[in-house]
Amino acid sequence: MKNYILNKPIIGKIEKTYVNDVLNKGWLSSGGSHTKIFEDKFAKFLKIKFALAVQSGTSALHVALKAIGISSGDKVIVPNYSCVSNISSVTQCNAIPIIVEVERETLGLDYELVKKAIKIHSPKALQLVHIYGFPARDTEKIISLCRKKKILILEDGSESLGASISKKMIGTFGDISIFSIRSEKMIGVGEGGMILTNNKNFFLKVKLLASRNAPFRSKKDSYWKKYFTLGEGYNYLMPHLLGAVGRAQIEKFEREILPKKIAIGKNYRMIMKNNFFSFLQKEIGENKSVYWLNCIYFKKIQFNKLVSIGEELMKNGVEVRSGFWPLNKMKNFKSIYLKNKKNISNDIFNKSLVLPSNSNLKKSDLRNIYRILIKILKKKVF
Repeated sequence: MKNYILNKPIIGKIEKTYVNDVLNKGWLSSGGSHTKIFEDKFAKFLKIKFALAVQSGTSALHVALKAIGISSGDKVIVPNYSCVSNISSVTQCNAIPIIVEVERETLGLDYELVKKAIKIHSPKALQLVHIYGFPARDTEKIISLCRKKKILILEDGSESLGASISKKMIGTFGDISIFSIRSEKMIGVGEGGMILTNNKNFFLKVKLLASRNAPFRSKKDSYWKKYFTLGEGYNYLMPHLLGAVGRAQIEKFEREILPKKIAIGKNYRMIMKNNFFSFLQKEIGENKSVYWLNCIYFKKIQFNKLVSIGEELMKNGVEVRSGFWPLNKMKNFKSIYLKNKKNISNDIFNKSLVLPSNSNLKKSDLRNIYRILIKILKKKVF
């Protein structure tokens, strides 16, 4: 039985060449030359001035929030349908997450609800998150509103590297932006993150906080100052081995990785046309999506049936995953949920499945996944 894996990075000769170079030179920790090149190339791809590679997307969120001044008691808007890191990074700063529902077309923050949340809660910042490779529909309206209200924007493009809105790249809309570069993301190094900004002051704060808040770490500083710190800081910088893999991935991203991901998303939508389900998100206007994950939605289905279908797919070698647990259901976090009548995140979680989306899938693989899915649906549901 063939196994169809949900997502995995494309690893080739160039990754091995750079990793072997690191091993041969013997410097495995942060501050390696390949990591620096990775940062520079990532920033150049997005046309952003400053970039810093860190150990995870979660650490990127945390230190970015700290760098823009989020602290105890501050309020930060986060979308309800998103990774738990988006809320945990806020509570790590002893700040208060304001959970706002998403719109159905792209699963981005709903502009009207954001406007309501701002009026009621006066947040200091907002996390703008782009889900599954699709640019959030209301991005430009939310940006305009936040600028007027002097609300800082942390843009999370973790799942949407290479996507764009009106030819402007995702990751360039926020005051500061982050990307996860975990193994299954658009590019992956195992565990990693990238922080980007055009604001030099924010960048200097990020760089300092991510390196233990220790200001005397350069080669020109005397050895005895090295472990002095200015206060609370974090050991978040990316190790050199991972930086080497990241360099290789960003160098082949446009010519190899990105076209494959887009082709898989479009092929899925050509092959899987039926009345049983629909693909969850839409491409809006001239926005460019990158189809990081391909999620299907059943309009009428019981949750126990959905679970049964997912488990049967797994038994047949088709790796699936659920949608995100709605953040307002995460009772262990102290947060405020902006109540609304839509409850879209909960509906999506209860009625959707994410299909295998890794870059090596061929059209024949997608057809076979479809056949397996239809066979299971006919047996279990229809």
